[in-house]
Amino acid sequence: MQVQSLQAGHKVLCRGPCSRQFLSARSLPSMATPSYHTLHASSLPVSCSRLRGVHVFAASASLGEDVSASSSEAEPSTSGEASPSPVDAVELVSEAGRNYEPLREALRAGEFEKADDITREELIQLAGSGAVKRGWVYFSEVKFIPVEDLQTIDALWKASSKNKFGFSVQKEVWMQQSKYWTRFFKKIDWVQGEMNYYRKWPAEFIYNAEDAPKGHLPLTNALRGTQLLEAILEHPAFEKGGGKDGSGKPEWLK
Repeated sequence: MQVQSLQAGHKVLCRGPCSRQFLSARSLPSMATPSYHTLHASSLPVSCSRLRGVHVFAASASLGEDVSASSSEAEPSTSGEASPSPVDAVELVSEAGRNYEPLREALRAGEFEKADDITREELIQLAGSGAVKRGWVYFSEVKFIPVEDLQTIDALWKASSKNKFGFSVQKEVWMQQSKYWTRFFKKIDWVQGEMNYYRKWPAEFIYNAEDAPKGHLPLTNALRGTQLLEAILEHPAFEKGGGKDGSGKPEWLK
């Protein structure tokens, strides 16, 4: 309930069901000096049930001053807190001791380009010192990435995109295309035109779940060939028996 401009000779509108009924400030005690007086709403000739048990605090009678309403009995706010994001339910498990909270925060905020950069850096860190020095992962180093870490990264991507993004999602599409790379790249929209030219990174890729096709993110550089991406998709984290939910089967195979 809101009360505005409670001044001498002014009327105050109750923002409740009785929006056509008013409190008259003329009924307030005379206030020679700026001070606060209390009127209990039950003493006022108003039938609005929202005012019952509510104290109206009136400021001085000088023109232009607003008046606030407060009460321990006021109705609680109906605007509840925002529902938690599905990404918050993902357990941040890391055999390598990595902190995946920054990735979660980026995905929760829908900052998919930033999340893609974080994912790329995490894979470099997970692949070992050689990858860190080099600044990119060689396909033979993928086997050093712990299963739990890849599954955590994948679960965060899936949770933030309603199962539209993630390595396991990409593997699902890849398998559906019988592991034909050209068909796979077309399906996830990494190439364009009749000649199937790779999109220019990063500007030409799609960083939102509404417009991007299934499996579009995260990105893996395939300009040097498909061995790295194949090593990721064939990683034990996404094989039968490697399901993160412990069912013995990856979610995309269910």
